[in-house]
Amino acid sequence: MSKRIKIGIIGCGMISGSHVNGYLAHPQHAEIVAVCDTVDANAKRRHAEVLSGAASRAETAKADAEKAETAEAREQLKANAALWAEYADNGVQIFSDYNEMIKACDLDAVSLATPPFVHEGPTVAAAQAGKHVFCEKPMARTATEARNMRDACDAAGVKLAYQSGGTCLDPTSYAIRDYITSGKLGDIYYGRLTSYRVRGRPNVDMFGFGRWFLNSAYSGGGTVYDTGVYDINRSIYLLGSPQPATISGIAYRGMLPEYTGEEINDVEEHVSIFVRFTNGMSFTYEHGWASNMAGQPQGIFIFGSKGSFSGNKLFLEKGKWDTDDQGNRRRYQSDLVETPLELPKSSFPDKFRDFLDACNSDAQPVSNGDVGLKVTEIMSGSLLSAKLGREISVEELYEIEALRTEPTPGWPIP
Repeated sequence: MSKRIKIGIIGCGMISGSHVNGYLAHPQHAEIVAVCDTVDANAKRRHAEVLSGAASRAETAKADAEKAETAEAREQLKANAALWAEYADNGVQIFSDYNEMIKACDLDAVSLATPPFVHEGPTVAAAQAGKHVFCEKPMARTATEARNMRDACDAAGVKLAYQSGGTCLDPTSYAIRDYITSGKLGDIYYGRLTSYRVRGRPNVDMFGFGRWFLNSAYSGGGTVYDTGVYDINRSIYLLGSPQPATISGIAYRGMLPEYTGEEINDVEEHVSIFVRFTNGMSFTYEHGWASNMAGQPQGIFIFGSKGSFSGNKLFLEKGKWDTDDQGNRRRYQSDLVETPLELPKSSFPDKFRDFLDACNSDAQPVSNGDVGLKVTEIMSGSLLSAKLGREISVEELYEIEALRTEPTPGWPIP
Protein backbone atom coordinates (compact mmCIF):
# COMPACT_ATOMS: atom_id res chain seq x y z
CA MET A 1 0.00 0.00 0.00
CA SER A 2 1.27 3.51 -0.87
CA LYS A 3 2.24 5.96 1.85
CA ARG A 4 -0.44 8.24 3.24
CA ILE A 5 0.82 11.73 2.37
CA LYS A 6 0.74 14.27 5.20
CA ILE A 7 -0.50 17.60 3.85
CA GLY A 8 -0.11 21.16 5.13
CA ILE A 9 -2.46 23.65 3.48
CA ILE A 10 -1.05 27.15 3.01
CA GLY A 11 -3.73 29.78 2.50
CA CYS A 12 -7.23 29.46 3.98
CA GLY A 13 -9.23 31.80 1.78
CA MET A 14 -12.07 31.01 -0.62
CA ILE A 15 -10.27 28.51 -2.87
CA SER A 16 -8.82 26.48 0.01
CA GLY A 17 -12.16 24.74 0.51
CA SER A 18 -11.56 22.78 -2.68
CA HIS A 19 -8.18 21.67 -1.34
CA VAL A 20 -9.73 20.50 1.93
CA ASN A 21 -12.43 18.51 0.14
CA GLY A 22 -9.94 17.26 -2.44
CA TYR A 23 -7.71 15.62 0.16
CA LEU A 24 -10.52 14.46 2.43
CA ALA A 25 -11.93 12.59 -0.56
CA HIS A 26 -8.83 10.33 -0.50
CA PRO A 27 -8.46 9.17 3.12
CA GLN A 28 -6.28 6.20 2.14
CA HIS A 29 -3.79 8.47 0.41
CA ALA A 30 -3.80 11.82 2.25
CA GLU A 31 -4.07 13.28 5.73
CA ILE A 32 -4.39 17.02 6.35
CA VAL A 33 -2.22 17.72 9.39
CA ALA A 34 -1.94 21.53 9.35
CA VAL A 35 -3.46 24.71 7.95
CA CYS A 36 -1.77 28.09 7.66
CA ASP A 37 -2.97 31.63 7.00
CA THR A 38 -1.83 35.09 8.03
CA VAL A 39 -5.48 35.88 8.86
CA ASP A 40 -6.25 34.02 12.07
CA ALA A 41 -10.00 33.88 11.45
CA ASN A 42 -9.48 32.23 8.05
CA ALA A 43 -7.17 29.61 9.50
CA LYS A 44 -9.57 28.80 12.35
CA ARG A 45 -12.54 28.56 9.98
CA ARG A 46 -10.78 26.18 7.62
CA HIS A 47 -9.41 24.18 10.56
CA ALA A 48 -12.96 23.66 11.79
CA GLU A 49 -14.10 22.65 8.31
CA VAL A 50 -11.41 19.98 8.09
CA LEU A 51 -12.53 18.44 11.37
CA SER A 52 -16.26 18.72 10.68
CA GLY A 53 -15.82 17.49 7.11
CA ALA A 54 -13.90 14.45 8.28
CA ALA A 55 -16.46 13.69 11.00
CA SER A 56 -19.35 13.98 8.55
CA ARG A 57 -17.65 11.70 6.04
CA ALA A 58 -16.92 9.16 8.78
CA GLU A 59 -20.57 8.99 9.80
CA THR A 60 -21.74 8.68 6.21
CA ALA A 61 -19.23 5.92 5.49
CA LYS A 62 -20.34 3.98 8.59
CA ALA A 63 -23.97 4.17 7.47
CA ASP A 64 -23.09 3.18 3.92
CA ALA A 65 -21.07 0.21 5.19
CA GLU A 66 -24.19 -1.21 6.78
CA LYS A 67 -25.90 -1.18 3.37
CA ALA A 68 -22.95 -2.32 1.26
CA GLU A 69 -23.75 -5.12 -1.16
CA THR A 70 -20.33 -6.80 -1.04
CA ALA A 71 -17.87 -7.61 1.71
CA GLU A 72 -15.12 -5.78 -0.16
CA ALA A 73 -17.16 -2.58 -0.39
CA ARG A 74 -18.14 -2.85 3.27
CA GLU A 75 -14.53 -3.23 4.43
CA GLN A 76 -13.40 -0.32 2.27
CA LEU A 77 -16.07 1.95 3.73
CA LYS A 78 -15.19 0.88 7.27
CA ALA A 79 -11.50 1.55 6.63
CA ASN A 80 -12.27 5.02 5.23
CA ALA A 81 -14.55 5.78 8.18
CA ALA A 82 -11.78 4.86 10.61
CA LEU A 83 -9.28 7.14 8.86
CA TRP A 84 -11.70 10.08 8.85
CA ALA A 85 -12.52 9.44 12.50
CA GLU A 86 -8.81 9.73 13.37
CA TYR A 87 -8.97 13.48 12.73
CA ALA A 88 -10.91 13.91 15.97
CA ASP A 89 -8.04 12.33 17.91
CA ASN A 90 -5.05 13.55 15.91
CA GLY A 91 -6.29 17.08 15.36
CA VAL A 92 -5.04 19.62 12.83
CA GLN A 93 -2.43 22.23 13.71
CA ILE A 94 -2.88 25.95 12.95
CA PHE A 95 -0.06 28.26 11.84
CA SER A 96 0.23 31.88 10.73
CA ASP A 97 3.69 31.50 9.13
CA TYR A 98 4.29 28.91 6.43
CA ASN A 99 8.01 28.77 7.21
CA GLU A 100 7.19 27.83 10.79
CA MET A 101 4.70 25.21 9.61
CA ILE A 102 7.19 23.65 7.22
CA LYS A 103 9.83 23.56 9.96
CA ALA A 104 7.65 22.37 12.85
CA CYS A 105 5.31 19.89 11.16
CA ASP A 106 5.97 16.35 10.01
CA LEU A 107 4.84 17.06 6.45
CA ASP A 108 5.29 15.23 3.18
CA ALA A 109 3.75 17.96 1.02
CA VAL A 110 2.24 21.42 1.06
CA SER A 111 -0.83 22.54 -0.85
CA LEU A 112 -0.82 26.21 -1.86
CA ALA A 113 -4.27 27.79 -1.84
CA THR A 114 -2.80 31.27 -1.95
CA PRO A 115 -3.01 34.08 -4.55
CA PRO A 116 -0.35 34.12 -7.30
CA PHE A 117 1.89 36.57 -5.45
CA VAL A 118 2.30 33.99 -2.68
CA HIS A 119 3.35 31.02 -4.80
CA GLU A 120 7.08 31.32 -5.40
CA GLY A 121 8.17 31.83 -1.78
CA PRO A 122 6.30 28.90 -0.20
CA THR A 123 7.19 26.61 -3.11
CA VAL A 124 10.92 27.27 -2.83
CA ALA A 125 10.83 27.01 0.97
CA ALA A 126 8.93 23.71 0.87
CA ALA A 127 11.17 22.24 -1.81
CA GLN A 128 14.31 23.13 0.11
CA ALA A 129 12.80 21.33 3.11
CA GLY A 130 12.15 18.23 0.97
CA LYS A 131 8.36 18.66 0.67
CA HIS A 132 6.29 18.06 -2.47
CA VAL A 133 4.18 21.00 -3.69
CA PHE A 134 0.67 21.27 -5.10
CA CYS A 135 0.05 24.82 -6.29
CA GLU A 136 -3.11 26.73 -7.19
CA LYS A 137 -3.42 28.21 -10.66
CA PRO A 138 -1.83 30.20 -12.12
CA MET A 139 1.51 28.71 -11.20
CA ALA A 140 3.22 32.12 -11.04
CA ARG A 141 2.98 35.74 -12.15
CA THR A 142 6.06 35.65 -14.37
CA ALA A 143 8.09 33.09 -16.24
CA THR A 144 11.03 33.85 -13.95
CA GLU A 145 9.01 33.00 -10.85
CA ALA A 146 7.75 29.79 -12.48
CA ARG A 147 11.28 28.79 -13.48
CA ASN A 148 12.53 29.39 -9.94
CA MET A 149 9.75 27.17 -8.59
CA ARG A 150 10.41 24.41 -11.12
CA ASP A 151 14.16 24.51 -10.59
CA ALA A 152 13.86 24.44 -6.77
CA CYS A 153 11.64 21.35 -6.88
CA ASP A 154 13.83 19.62 -9.44
CA ALA A 155 16.97 20.33 -7.41
CA ALA A 156 15.33 18.91 -4.28
CA GLY A 157 13.90 15.87 -6.06
CA VAL A 158 10.33 16.69 -5.04
CA LYS A 159 7.19 16.85 -7.17
CA LEU A 160 5.54 20.09 -8.26
CA ALA A 161 1.97 20.02 -9.52
CA TYR A 162 -0.49 22.78 -10.14
CA GLN A 163 -4.25 22.96 -10.16
CA SER A 164 -5.25 23.53 -13.79
CA GLY A 165 -4.00 20.06 -14.69
CA GLY A 166 -7.45 18.79 -13.78
CA THR A 167 -8.55 19.72 -17.32
CA CYS A 168 -6.34 16.91 -18.69
CA LEU A 169 -7.41 14.04 -16.45
CA ASP A 170 -10.15 12.44 -18.51
CA PRO A 171 -10.35 9.66 -21.14
CA THR A 172 -11.02 12.03 -24.05
CA SER A 173 -8.02 14.26 -23.35
CA TYR A 174 -5.79 11.20 -23.00
CA ALA A 175 -7.06 9.74 -26.28
CA ILE A 176 -6.58 13.02 -28.17
CA ARG A 177 -3.04 13.39 -26.84
CA ASP A 178 -2.22 9.79 -27.77
CA TYR A 179 -3.58 10.29 -31.28
CA ILE A 180 -1.52 13.44 -31.76
CA THR A 181 1.75 12.32 -30.17
CA SER A 182 1.70 8.94 -31.93
CA GLY A 183 1.63 10.65 -35.33
CA LYS A 184 -1.78 9.34 -36.38
CA LEU A 185 -2.94 12.87 -37.18
CA GLY A 186 0.20 13.52 -39.22
CA ASP A 187 2.11 16.76 -38.82
CA ILE A 188 0.39 19.13 -36.41
CA TYR A 189 1.00 22.52 -37.96
CA TYR A 190 -1.61 24.79 -36.41
CA GLY A 191 -4.23 25.06 -33.70
CA ARG A 192 -6.74 27.55 -32.37
CA LEU A 193 -8.50 27.85 -29.02
CA THR A 194 -11.29 30.33 -28.37
CA SER A 195 -12.99 30.83 -25.01
CA TYR A 196 -14.75 33.90 -23.69
CA ARG A 197 -17.50 35.02 -21.36
CA VAL A 198 -20.14 37.59 -22.23
CA ARG A 199 -19.61 39.18 -18.81
CA GLY A 200 -17.55 37.56 -16.08
CA ARG A 201 -15.00 39.99 -14.65
CA PRO A 202 -14.18 39.42 -10.97
CA ASN A 203 -15.26 42.37 -8.84
CA VAL A 204 -16.76 44.12 -11.88
CA ASP A 205 -19.60 41.89 -13.14
CA MET A 206 -19.50 39.40 -10.27
CA PHE A 207 -18.38 39.87 -6.70
CA GLY A 208 -16.90 38.04 -3.74
CA PHE A 209 -13.38 37.72 -5.11
CA GLY A 210 -10.06 38.83 -3.64
CA ARG A 211 -9.09 42.46 -4.24
CA TRP A 212 -5.87 41.31 -5.89
CA PHE A 213 -7.65 39.88 -8.97
CA LEU A 214 -7.59 43.18 -10.89
CA ASN A 215 -4.09 44.29 -9.85
CA SER A 216 -1.39 42.91 -12.15
CA ALA A 217 1.27 43.33 -9.46
CA TYR A 218 -0.51 40.62 -7.46
CA SER A 219 -2.32 38.54 -10.10
CA GLY A 220 0.13 38.70 -12.99
CA GLY A 221 -2.72 39.44 -15.40
CA GLY A 222 -6.44 39.22 -15.96
CA THR A 223 -8.42 36.81 -18.11
CA VAL A 224 -5.42 34.86 -19.40
CA TYR A 225 -4.16 34.17 -15.85
CA ASP A 226 -7.61 33.45 -14.44
CA THR A 227 -9.44 31.35 -17.05
CA GLY A 228 -7.07 31.17 -20.01
CA VAL A 229 -4.59 29.19 -17.93
CA TYR A 230 -6.91 26.16 -18.03
CA ASP A 231 -7.17 26.12 -21.80
CA ILE A 232 -3.51 26.83 -22.46
CA ASN A 233 -2.57 24.08 -20.01
CA ARG A 234 -4.84 21.55 -21.74
CA SER A 235 -3.55 22.49 -25.19
CA ILE A 236 0.07 22.02 -24.10
CA TYR A 237 -0.87 18.59 -22.74
CA LEU A 238 -2.76 17.54 -25.87
CA LEU A 239 0.08 18.66 -28.15
CA GLY A 240 2.70 16.64 -26.28
CA SER A 241 4.20 19.55 -24.28
CA PRO A 242 5.96 21.56 -27.03
CA GLN A 243 8.31 24.39 -26.07
CA PRO A 244 7.18 27.94 -26.94
CA ALA A 245 9.71 29.85 -29.03
CA THR A 246 8.08 33.21 -29.77
CA ILE A 247 4.92 34.89 -28.53
CA SER A 248 2.83 37.73 -29.92
CA GLY A 249 -0.13 39.17 -28.02
CA ILE A 250 -2.69 41.92 -28.04
CA ALA A 251 -4.69 42.88 -24.95
CA TYR A 252 -7.68 45.09 -24.27
CA ARG A 253 -9.49 46.54 -21.28
CA GLY A 254 -12.51 48.84 -21.54
CA MET A 255 -15.70 46.81 -21.73
CA LEU A 256 -18.90 48.21 -20.26
CA PRO A 257 -19.99 48.54 -17.53
CA GLU A 258 -16.83 50.24 -16.32
CA TYR A 259 -15.10 49.29 -13.09
CA THR A 260 -16.21 51.62 -10.30
CA GLY A 261 -14.25 50.20 -7.38
CA GLU A 262 -11.44 51.90 -5.49
CA GLU A 263 -8.80 49.20 -6.03
CA ILE A 264 -6.29 49.22 -8.88
CA ASN A 265 -7.65 47.73 -12.11
CA ASP A 266 -4.87 47.37 -14.70
CA VAL A 267 -5.43 43.86 -16.12
CA GLU A 268 -6.68 42.78 -19.54
CA GLU A 269 -10.27 41.76 -20.19
CA HIS A 270 -9.46 40.23 -23.58
CA VAL A 271 -6.27 38.74 -24.97
CA SER A 272 -5.35 37.23 -28.33
CA ILE A 273 -2.09 35.29 -28.50
CA PHE A 274 -0.08 33.78 -31.36
CA VAL A 275 2.60 31.28 -30.29
CA ARG A 276 5.29 29.68 -32.44
CA PHE A 277 6.72 26.49 -30.94
CA THR A 278 10.24 25.17 -31.47
CA ASN A 279 8.89 22.12 -33.34
CA GLY A 280 7.40 24.34 -36.08
CA MET A 281 3.82 24.23 -34.80
CA SER A 282 1.84 27.44 -34.25
CA PHE A 283 -1.19 28.11 -32.07
CA THR A 284 -3.65 30.96 -31.56
CA TYR A 285 -5.44 31.59 -28.27
CA GLU A 286 -8.37 33.95 -27.70
CA HIS A 287 -9.67 34.54 -24.19
CA GLY A 288 -12.05 37.05 -22.70
CA TRP A 289 -13.60 37.87 -19.35
CA ALA A 290 -16.10 40.03 -21.23
CA SER A 291 -17.24 40.25 -24.85
CA ASN A 292 -20.14 41.28 -27.06
CA MET A 293 -19.66 38.39 -29.48
CA ALA A 294 -22.41 35.85 -30.14
CA GLY A 295 -22.62 32.85 -32.41
CA GLN A 296 -18.89 32.24 -32.87
CA PRO A 297 -17.77 28.65 -32.22
CA GLN A 298 -15.69 28.25 -29.10
CA GLY A 299 -13.36 25.42 -28.16
CA ILE A 300 -10.14 23.88 -29.44
CA PHE A 301 -9.35 23.17 -33.08
CA ILE A 302 -6.21 21.22 -34.03
CA PHE A 303 -5.03 21.01 -37.65
CA GLY A 304 -3.03 17.98 -38.83
CA SER A 305 -1.82 16.82 -42.23
CA LYS A 306 -3.94 13.62 -41.95
CA GLY A 307 -6.96 14.99 -40.09
CA SER A 308 -8.12 17.32 -37.36
CA PHE A 309 -9.79 17.68 -34.01
CA SER A 310 -12.77 20.00 -33.84
CA GLY A 311 -13.41 20.17 -30.15
CA ASN A 312 -13.33 16.54 -29.07
CA LYS A 313 -14.42 15.22 -32.47
CA LEU A 314 -11.86 13.46 -34.67
CA PHE A 315 -11.98 13.94 -38.46
CA LEU A 316 -9.74 11.92 -40.79
CA GLU A 317 -9.08 12.66 -44.43
CA LYS A 318 -10.30 9.71 -46.54
CA GLY A 319 -10.41 11.33 -49.97
CA LYS A 320 -9.49 9.80 -53.32
CA TRP A 321 -8.59 10.79 -56.87
CA ASP A 322 -11.02 11.07 -59.73
CA THR A 323 -9.43 9.55 -62.81
CA ASP A 324 -10.16 9.54 -66.52
CA ASP A 325 -10.77 6.44 -68.66
CA GLN A 326 -7.03 5.81 -68.87
CA GLY A 327 -6.57 6.01 -65.09
CA ASN A 328 -4.92 9.44 -65.11
CA ARG A 329 -5.54 11.58 -62.08
CA ARG A 330 -7.88 14.49 -62.74
CA ARG A 331 -9.02 15.93 -59.42
CA TYR A 332 -8.65 15.00 -55.77
CA GLN A 333 -11.95 14.70 -53.93
CA SER A 334 -11.43 15.29 -50.23
CA ASP A 335 -13.62 13.44 -47.76
CA LEU A 336 -13.35 14.38 -44.09
CA VAL A 337 -14.87 11.52 -42.12
CA GLU A 338 -15.85 11.90 -38.48
CA THR A 339 -14.17 8.95 -36.80
CA PRO A 340 -14.95 7.51 -33.36
CA LEU A 341 -12.13 8.19 -30.93
CA GLU A 342 -10.99 5.08 -29.11
CA LEU A 343 -11.12 5.92 -25.42
CA PRO A 344 -9.07 4.14 -22.76
CA LYS A 345 -11.09 1.93 -20.47
CA SER A 346 -9.02 2.71 -17.40
CA SER A 347 -10.28 5.18 -14.82
CA PHE A 348 -8.61 8.54 -14.30
CA PRO A 349 -7.75 10.19 -10.98
CA ASP A 350 -8.79 13.71 -10.04
CA LYS A 351 -6.08 16.36 -9.78
CA PHE A 352 -5.46 15.75 -6.07
CA ARG A 353 -5.15 12.00 -6.43
CA ASP A 354 -2.89 12.51 -9.45
CA PHE A 355 -0.59 14.59 -7.24
CA LEU A 356 -0.71 12.10 -4.36
CA ASP A 357 0.09 9.21 -6.70
CA ALA A 358 3.08 11.14 -8.07
CA CYS A 359 4.35 11.75 -4.54
CA ASN A 360 4.41 7.98 -4.05
CA SER A 361 6.04 7.05 -7.37
CA ASP A 362 8.53 8.01 -10.04
CA ALA A 363 5.72 9.46 -12.17
CA GLN A 364 5.23 13.18 -12.70
CA PRO A 365 1.88 14.91 -12.11
CA VAL A 366 -0.04 15.53 -15.33
CA SER A 367 0.59 19.27 -14.93
CA ASN A 368 4.07 19.43 -13.49
CA GLY A 369 6.65 22.17 -13.19
CA ASP A 370 7.78 21.87 -16.80
CA VAL A 371 4.23 22.21 -18.14
CA GLY A 372 3.46 25.06 -15.75
CA LEU A 373 6.58 26.89 -16.86
CA LYS A 374 5.60 26.70 -20.54
CA VAL A 375 2.09 27.91 -19.75
CA THR A 376 3.48 30.84 -17.75
CA GLU A 377 5.91 31.73 -20.54
CA ILE A 378 2.92 32.03 -22.88
CA MET A 379 0.84 34.05 -20.42
CA SER A 380 3.54 36.46 -19.29
CA GLY A 381 4.97 36.67 -22.81
CA SER A 382 1.61 37.57 -24.33
CA LEU A 383 1.11 40.55 -22.03
CA LEU A 384 4.70 41.74 -22.42
CA SER A 385 4.26 41.50 -26.21
CA ALA A 386 1.03 43.51 -25.95
CA LYS A 387 2.84 46.13 -23.87
CA LEU A 388 5.72 46.37 -26.38
CA GLY A 389 3.54 46.10 -29.49
CA ARG A 390 5.67 43.37 -31.09
CA GLU A 391 6.51 39.68 -31.06
CA ILE A 392 9.04 38.52 -28.48
CA SER A 393 11.11 35.38 -28.02
CA VAL A 394 11.07 33.34 -24.83
CA GLU A 395 14.73 34.20 -24.28
CA GLU A 396 13.88 37.90 -24.56
CA LEU A 397 11.03 37.44 -22.09
CA TYR A 398 13.45 36.31 -19.39
CA GLU A 399 15.89 39.10 -20.22
CA ILE A 400 13.23 41.78 -19.92
CA GLU A 401 11.76 40.29 -16.75
CA ALA A 402 15.26 40.54 -15.24
CA LEU A 403 15.72 44.15 -16.40
CA ARG A 404 12.30 45.53 -15.59
CA THR A 405 12.05 48.72 -13.59
CA GLU A 406 8.63 48.07 -12.07
CA PRO A 407 8.97 47.22 -8.37
CA THR A 408 6.60 44.25 -8.62
CA PRO A 409 5.70 41.65 -11.27
CA GLY A 410 2.81 41.95 -13.69
CA TRP A 411 2.34 43.66 -17.05
CA PRO A 412 -0.29 46.43 -16.57
CA ILE A 413 -2.50 47.09 -19.59
CA PRO A 414 -3.24 50.81 -20.30
